[in-house]
Amino acid sequence: MSTQTPENALADDVADLEESLYEFHLRLRDMTARHLWHGASLEQRMTGLLIEGIDNDLVELYRRAAQIRKHYR
Repeated sequence: MSTQTPENALADDVADLEESLYEFHLRLRDMTARHLWHGASLEQRMTGLLIEGIDNDLVELYRRAAQIRKHYR
């Protein structure tokens, strides 16, 4: 029998989402570093710039998830 309330379940889901977004952010940051710098070709640099843009959007989603989680404390 689960004693978890719907509110706790939602808070746990949001915390999991926040963690996943942060892990994805770290992966994108690593990809950007590998493809945007260190003598990369023009194509790799363009790919890095596109990844960097996606990562910026992701950071905003991460911030929103953190705000949502704060409402459940």
